[in-house]
Amino acid sequence: MKIFLLLGLFLFISCKTTLNVLENKDTCLTKCDAAGDERKNTDKIHDIMGDEDKMKNMMADSGLIVFPLRIGLVQSEFGDTVTTQKSIRETINILNKAFRKANINFNLAYVDTIISPLNISLLQSNYYEAYDAFSAQHDLKDTISLFLFDYDPYLCKTRDNVISCGRTGGFSYILSERTNNVVLSKFDLKDHKIVVHEFGHFFGLYHTFEEFQYGKELASGENCAEAGDRICDTPADPGTLYEVYVNYSRCEMIGNQDAETSEFYTPLINNYMSYYKPCYLKEYAFTPMQLKEIRVAAMSELRSKFMVGR
Repeated sequence: MKIFLLLGLFLFISCKTTLNVLENKDTCLTKCDAAGDERKNTDKIHDIMGDEDKMKNMMADSGLIVFPLRIGLVQSEFGDTVTTQKSIRETINILNKAFRKANINFNLAYVDTIISPLNISLLQSNYYEAYDAFSAQHDLKDTISLFLFDYDPYLCKTRDNVISCGRTGGFSYILSERTNNVVLSKFDLKDHKIVVHEFGHFFGLYHTFEEFQYGKELASGENCAEAGDRICDTPADPGTLYEVYVNYSRCEMIGNQDAETSEFYTPLINNYMSYYKPCYLKEYAFTPMQLKEIRVAAMSELRSKFMVGR
């Protein structure tokens, strides 16, 4: 992709018949401020986190935060995709388990059907203009929407005798007020990684391999507060281009050195905001500092307007 947007996008690795693995980092989605307010809003949250008095006042309110969640099933007029209430509730249970340590809970407000010819791939056309137009028409002012789209039926394409396969699982602007939604493929509705990953973006988290918005985090961690995802308990992550160094049985990257510092990379393979596959023995998780940032974002003016009782 050659799009330059700041979105949280979950893509799946594309492969060619030559077995060359394409880099799966969102270089196209994190180079600039697409919605116009992501970086500004991120800076607001980090200013709060760096102010002891503000943090003390904010964290004194340690009660449960409840967000109503509207589910929008998007399908063509003659669509035959069936998404059950059971599947939706299982998805909400997945979210609640992941966000429990931030003392955040999502409640199903209601489910509605939206007739549209768009699928999750078409939303990305023309620099995400289709997504912005859809959001402007269907977002709710005071409720977070989770829009469930069909995926492109042609996930594998052949060109010049080369087969290329890829799939978008979901996406969300990062802490932006431009939209009030998260987008997910119906294919990935009950995926324990993707739905949580996208809500992580909605509440301000960047990828662990982020480097285009704030610069590259060094493997030594010395610039962790200013670079990468700006969270210091998520070690520097070189991205899944270097997945060949990952031992999934041990859930660690082995032998990959940072060319600038000669330090070895030790990314959290099982972090929700990474792009790695599941480990055998470790569940996906947020770090304490990620949970703290989610909590601060949830209580800030940017997201508190969606809370029950606000």
